[in-house]
Amino acid sequence: MADSRLYQFDRSKLTLTFGDITMSEAEVLVSSDDCYLTMSGGVSAAIRRAGGNAIALDAAKKVPVSLGDVAVTTAGTLPAHYIFHAATLDPSSNRMSPGDILRSATRRAMELFDALQLRSIAFPALGAGTAKFSYEEVAARMAEVIADSLVNRNRPVEVTLYLFDDSGRRQPFDYIRFFEEFATRAPRIAKHEVASPPPAAEAAVTPEHVFISYSHQDKIWLKRLQDMLQPLLRKNSIGFWNDREIKPGAKWKDEIERGLANARVAVLLVSPGFLASDFIAQRELPPLLEKARQQGVQILWVYVSACLYQETEIEAYQAAHDTAQPLDKLRTAKRNEVLVQICQQIKAAVNPQES
Repeated sequence: MADSRLYQFDRSKLTLTFGDITMSEAEVLVSSDDCYLTMSGGVSAAIRRAGGNAIALDAAKKVPVSLGDVAVTTAGTLPAHYIFHAATLDPSSNRMSPGDILRSATRRAMELFDALQLRSIAFPALGAGTAKFSYEEVAARMAEVIADSLVNRNRPVEVTLYLFDDSGRRQPFDYIRFFEEFATRAPRIAKHEVASPPPAAEAAVTPEHVFISYSHQDKIWLKRLQDMLQPLLRKNSIGFWNDREIKPGAKWKDEIERGLANARVAVLLVSPGFLASDFIAQRELPPLLEKARQQGVQILWVYVSACLYQETEIEAYQAAHDTAQPLDKLRTAKRNEVLVQICQQIKAAVNPQES
């Protein structure tokens, strides 16, 4: 199964994808929460972790929110302009059916999106977490409302619906029923489906020179580093690879080996989450360090947050910046200065002849 589907409505696009909504570059991220916007579980908690407590503090000023309604807040440190908080759960009330809640919340989010004259919005599967709405119900009701909103629209917009399991227990194939229900129970959506692009193997591939290893708890730091590296990427000075490039159904070991095959440098984002990850410790780091020993892959590590790196093999390798300055302890201006230094270290390691 492909991990995304694209639907075209004239000049507007709807993408259904498996991924992490907090990594979206949409102007609006929609959160699914209770009527008091506690942001304590599921996608709302993930947004709070990624964007900071400023979101929750702003949300506290807007409560209570009526079931099926939407409150608008700041997006904190996320690149989005706004967070739309959809109230999908109220344990003290059963006045609305799941279908009515889903239709109301989705419709209200699209109305606010249009009122603010924005161009891109990202939804989760509303109510599929703590509210325990069935994925089939969520797919059908959200499809109905979004399709109606995108038909005969005057200005082009992009809507993305993200499916993601923050616990890591689900994989894209677990959502096959959602994908199919989305199309079959909303024919207006199905008829707009765009054929999948050719497989990546048929396209030209730029060699990946920088392999990035990180904990998913630190995905905001991955994004910040990748954003800072973009000028070098556009010049084709470097390319980078991380486990988000692994396709559904692929064998992780084979994919990691492929990612390392062209790597001249491996960058480790080191934090308590990185060191605590069994996947990194048992499956990713050993082949990476073996490549460093046997094939000369250079390892640079970034000190994201204070941790016991001295008790690991990582200490033997060069840090990309002063370890007296963990990134999460720095103010924005100083942090950006350090990220620039890290990028310069990465560039020098990839292209030593230019140093």
